[in-house]
Amino acid sequence: MKTMKSRRPGGDRGGIRKRGATRTDRDGDMDMDGPGGRGGKRRGGGSNRPSGSGSGSGAGVSRPSRAGGDRPQARDKTLDAIQKALLDTRETQVNIRKGKPNSSGNLESFGVRGWKASNAASNRDGGVESLLAFLERKMNSHTKSGPRAKITKSRVEGDTLVVSVRPDLADRILRVNDAYFAGVHIVVEPYDGSSSAVLDRELGTATSTSQSTADTKSKMTMILSKRYYPDTKLLDLSKLSSDPDLVAMGIFNQTSTESKFFPALMKVWEMGFTDATQRREAVESVSLAHNSLTNVTAVTTLSQTFPDLKNLDLSHNNLKDSRSISAWRWKFRNLEFLDLTENPFSAESNFKETLMKWYPKLQTLNNVIVRTPEEIAAQKKTPIPVQAPHFQDEGQIAENFIRAFFVRFDSNRDELAQSFYDSHSEFTMNVNTSAPKAQQTEAAGWDPYIKKSRNLLKINHLPARMSRSYLGADKILEVWKSLPETRHPDMAAHPEEYLIECHPVPGLPDPTGQSPTGVGGLMVMVHGKFEESVGGKVETRSFDRTFILGPGSGVGGIRVINDILCLRAYGGHEAWSPENQAIPYATVPAVPSGVGATAAAVPSAPLVTAPAPVPAAPLVQAGMPPGYGVPGPGKTEVQVQQEQLVAQMSAKSGMTLQFSEMALSGNGWNFDAAWRNFEELKASGTLPASAFLSAA
Repeated sequence: MKTMKSRRPGGDRGGIRKRGATRTDRDGDMDMDGPGGRGGKRRGGGSNRPSGSGSGSGAGVSRPSRAGGDRPQARDKTLDAIQKALLDTRETQVNIRKGKPNSSGNLESFGVRGWKASNAASNRDGGVESLLAFLERKMNSHTKSGPRAKITKSRVEGDTLVVSVRPDLADRILRVNDAYFAGVHIVVEPYDGSSSAVLDRELGTATSTSQSTADTKSKMTMILSKRYYPDTKLLDLSKLSSDPDLVAMGIFNQTSTESKFFPALMKVWEMGFTDATQRREAVESVSLAHNSLTNVTAVTTLSQTFPDLKNLDLSHNNLKDSRSISAWRWKFRNLEFLDLTENPFSAESNFKETLMKWYPKLQTLNNVIVRTPEEIAAQKKTPIPVQAPHFQDEGQIAENFIRAFFVRFDSNRDELAQSFYDSHSEFTMNVNTSAPKAQQTEAAGWDPYIKKSRNLLKINHLPARMSRSYLGADKILEVWKSLPETRHPDMAAHPEEYLIECHPVPGLPDPTGQSPTGVGGLMVMVHGKFEESVGGKVETRSFDRTFILGPGSGVGGIRVINDILCLRAYGGHEAWSPENQAIPYATVPAVPSGVGATAAAVPSAPLVTAPAPVPAAPLVQAGMPPGYGVPGPGKTEVQVQQEQLVAQMSAKSGMTLQFSEMALSGNGWNFDAAWRNFEELKASGTLPASAFLSAA
């Protein structure tokens, strides 16, 4: 049996050590290589200090010496580590272009921007851990050999995540620039602490009162005033590098300052307005010509400040291909004029097709008309036709419930819960943070909702899923009271802002237990918007809410069995505007037994009683072929619409279907023009008697 030997003081050559608390260096940064950091413990001679010289929990704890003295090989490794640490310390000098000196070794700092707009920003830590893991994964994907790349330190400064890596990893992390992270493109660039202090940290705080911040804001405001032409709504940002005021400020002396300059300039512009609508309407045209741009990364915030821009001049730059402006893909949805002359990109074969696809309202490209306003107006809003919703509701049960529900949800949630919910009612809510938003709106925060959200795509833990399903009127009311106050549009005054469907649902549980096969109810789906007030600020959101209604002891003899609320950023209501209001409803079946039995008991006094809009049915005349003007097998949407126009013309004019079709087709299927033509011909007596169904 081997005897136990004592360990000598000196290098730590293995064994289990207790990990201590996360350390921070004297700069206040997290030391990712320290005990408890993301990087785990250090190995071998990678430490910047000799083994056994540290103090604190788990940090270089000395051990008893091993009998028999030092091994030559171990001693050589220790000396090499000491020499390397000393050399690294001597070589760590101040380099303004590569980052500030670092107390934990020769590290270089880089700033990561754009991640605050990502889907990961809704995480509890703001998405920092996800971003760090993403950066390390991307850095390691560029090499198949050698040590794994690791971010040593990180910290958040405003909208920038500052990360520090070894100098030999600088190229790897710069390759991550413009990578796609959680739904957005991120910017990775060398970080400079001194130059960004004024343009990023101070300008990023609108309430800052420091003298340097005030001076910078004043100078930038003066520059913007010289370059803004209110009569034409033009903001001229061309030839910025030769602007004497900017040169005097030293903006272009350092790369890091250049990258911060344009976002800061946009912030100063936004500070000049108190209303977002007024700010957007102040500018219709922007020129960025003659700026030597190789991509739009440095100026990408232009699309956030001016989302409704109509005219954009990017001529005389160095934009080589579509990737150089990919950050603006699908942005500027109202752009009509785009100038990219004197850019290599203009010579590409797919140049025109690419930009026409990106900007659906683009009319002029490089001073050449590529689309007319009529062609843009004729473009379909959606790839499939939007039809009127199905609303199979007998006795106005669902209609009365919906009209009462949102009024009371805005004004008296206690009464609403007591009126329609019981101990078996269930309510769940989920937040869709990745849904697209309307162009004219700014994304609102989700803090009041996110802790109650039951988004099953993101919540996989069963206890968390179960805890966010609320059963019973008391629990539901408790959740409702924790949500911000709301105001839904008046359905009678603004019916176009809602899309409501209703379908019969058989086989619901019978609360009385008398029907083993269940009872009938209704599924009601409501899509709309509401305004909420949080801290004096009004936000607009879109919602989708689904109710399962069944018989019960609530008002009108109905109860809410299930209530599912889905929240998303405001996306407008144009998408569900029916394109063909003349298509009739299908035959409405009787509502299954259960809910319908108590229809007469629904009170009407507190409800809004304006009738719901019903699509007009097609005209039916004697001699009209069966199915004329009604969708059917083999019929296109255009054919159905034309038949309906012919039927309307025939009914109004008294002409036969054949002559009515001739009148419409001869006037480009414009009903007003065809009617004027008919009246002229009728007044002149040129229409034969055979043109009419009966003598006119």
